[in-house]
Amino acid sequence: MERHCGVTQLWLELEARPGRARTARLTITDEGVSVSGSAFRWPDITRVLYQAVDQHVNGAYLHTSFSIGVGDARRTATFMMFSGTTGPLKTRVDHATRNAYQEQWGRAVDLVVQHAGERVVTEAVLAVRGGAAVEMSGLRLDPQGIHKGGLLRRTIAWPEYAGVRRENSYLHLLAHHGEKERSRIQVPNGAWNVALLPRVLQALTR
Repeated sequence: MERHCGVTQLWLELEARPGRARTARLTITDEGVSVSGSAFRWPDITRVLYQAVDQHVNGAYLHTSFSIGVGDARRTATFMMFSGTTGPLKTRVDHATRNAYQEQWGRAVDLVVQHAGERVVTEAVLAVRGGAAVEMSGLRLDPQGIHKGGLLRRTIAWPEYAGVRRENSYLHLLAHHGEKERSRIQVPNGAWNVALLPRVLQALTR
C-alpha cells in the first residue's frame, strides 16, 4: 500500500478483547506499528517477536496464545490474543475463535516481517559478511561463528553449523558431531528476533 496525499493508511487493527471498552490494541499502518499507543516507525524497528502457543495444564487444553511484538533500540511492546474453550462445561477447544485469531495474527506477522523483519535479516547478514559482530537473540554472530556467553559459554564455528530444530520451547542450534548432529546452543522461543535467527544463520552458511 502507498501513502496518498500525506494521509496515513491503516493496514490492520486488532483488539485483544473485541468489543470491550478497555482492551489492548495492535495497529499497523504504512508508517509503522502501534501497541496500545506505543508507536514504532518501520525504519526504527530492530526487534520482532511472534509465536502461537497451545497451553495445556495436566494434559488438558487451556488456551492458545497469539503474540506479536516489536521494538527499537530503547523499548519494546508486545500484543497478545487468547482463544480458549467453549461448550457447556468449557471443555472443548473453541476452534472458531482460534482459527479467526490465527488468521488475524498471521496477517499481522506477514506485515511485520515484510516491512521490518526482512530488513533486520538483511542488515545482520551484511554486517557479519563485512567483518562485524551482530547481537541477535542473546547470541553474538561474527565472521568466526555463533557465540553464546554467560556461565555456559558455547561456540559453533560456521563450518560446524548443521541447522536448527525447535523442541521443548527452545530453538536448538545444531553442530556436526562426527556423523551426527547435536544441539549445542539453545535459544528460548520467546527471545527477540528468534523467529528471524534461522534465516540469518542459513544465509551466512550458504
